[in-house]
Amino acid sequence: MSNKVYQCIAFFTSGLISGISISADYLIPLFLIGHYFFIKFLLKRSVLFLNFIPGWLFGFGFFFSSMHWIINPFLIYEEHKSLAPFVILIFPLLMGLFFALPSFLITRFKMLININKHLFTFGFFITFILFSSEFLRSKIFGGLPFNLYAHIWVFNERFFKIVALVGVYGLSFFTIFWMVISILLFIKKKISFLIPLTSFPVILIISSFLYEKENLEKNNTLDVRVVQPNILQKEKWDKSLFQQHVDKLLRLSKRAKKDTQLIVVWPEAAMTVYLNENKDLLNYIRRNIDDSTTIITGGLRRDFVNNSFKIYNSLFVIEKNGFTFYDKKHLVPFGEFIPLRSILNFWKITPGKTDFSSGKKENLLTLVSDNKEILFEPSICYEAIFQTFNYKKIELLINITNDAWFGKTTGPKQHLTAAIFRSVEKGVPLLRSANSGISIISDSNGKILKKIELGKEGFIEKKIILGENSTFFMMYGNRVVLILIFIFFFINFSIDFVIKKRKSLKSY
Repeated sequence: MSNKVYQCIAFFTSGLISGISISADYLIPLFLIGHYFFIKFLLKRSVLFLNFIPGWLFGFGFFFSSMHWIINPFLIYEEHKSLAPFVILIFPLLMGLFFALPSFLITRFKMLININKHLFTFGFFITFILFSSEFLRSKIFGGLPFNLYAHIWVFNERFFKIVALVGVYGLSFFTIFWMVISILLFIKKKISFLIPLTSFPVILIISSFLYEKENLEKNNTLDVRVVQPNILQKEKWDKSLFQQHVDKLLRLSKRAKKDTQLIVVWPEAAMTVYLNENKDLLNYIRRNIDDSTTIITGGLRRDFVNNSFKIYNSLFVIEKNGFTFYDKKHLVPFGEFIPLRSILNFWKITPGKTDFSSGKKENLLTLVSDNKEILFEPSICYEAIFQTFNYKKIELLINITNDAWFGKTTGPKQHLTAAIFRSVEKGVPLLRSANSGISIISDSNGKILKKIELGKEGFIEKKIILGENSTFFMMYGNRVVLILIFIFFFINFSIDFVIKKRKSLKSY
């Protein structure tokens, strides 16, 4: 094979090992190695690689290995299996474009700046280019902020508590810069690469102690239970099994002692009926739980307007005297609605022929516990991966989801990772109920207090301390990241200036 073919394989392989490693803490060194070869090969002189192809190949490998689980929903129902080969190839090829543009810009930029004289400034611009691409893919076309650079630190809350100050994108920027500078110094055979390589993780840990969130008043607590029924996706919408599923949820929600108020969380679409129209079912649920228990569940909602109707994927708060609801706003393309339906109708993977409608209500709900109103932010399924900026005194995040679509892949773990980062950004605890997936109770610092593993049935219960939604990041949002970028540019430019001055003095 020719040298160009070997280089193409090298770029694809670099992305492949980077993507494989992103969901496992013990594989983080592979994440660095993959990016090392990516950057090293980009810096080589080659006519072929003065364009977007290297990045596209790297991105194809990265998304092929890190988000291979995207194929799983197409394997559940027989009529969609023929689409699976196209999905597993088309999706990573399209997503690879988010590395293609950075590749093009980096190879062009290296012609404008002498890396030997301006290594830190060059490292800053590589960082800025890669970060801008990540931020872009998190926002355009609905956004897909999965597998961000910041997410590699999720294995221990000490490493990502800094997001309460700078947000997930701030940590991504830090992480990319740490990686790029370490790699550039290593490429230049400078032993000083060990300084940034080892110091950054230490800085993250130290910052977590400096920003140790103080516990709020101990009476600001709530007894909660999170239920995971672990119902197979093929059985979930089977009407003949509906009563069996409801009874399982109720069985997992009953408790022996009834002396305190209890909040019980069921997963997304736990009720596969229009719950707002089904008074008999609501009464059945209330009869089978005690008066001091509040049920939060996913269900369908139908709204009739002008001789037509809209269907919503909703979250309901069922209390003794009634219910309130929140309608999902951020819908999943091809799962809950079909873009260009007249052309792509056959791509819909969820049951039913009607698209879901996007909710209009603010994503805030109130529940009552011990005569006290508690304001919480609801999210349904992958809404939890997107940043939100409610500035009211939210005390809790509740995410309901159905990760049975993704089986026993890395998808549920990546989904959970993004949800935890939302909790830390806001400084409030997270309750997450998955039909099948990973259900957790975590505190406001991102520490998982209790967990139900992937593919398991059961419930977890805990008295949690509520939060306040008052972190530094929530006060200033992503403006913090913009300020960081300007500060880093000034610092790196100054470092190169000082190094250049010292060299000129020595030569003199």
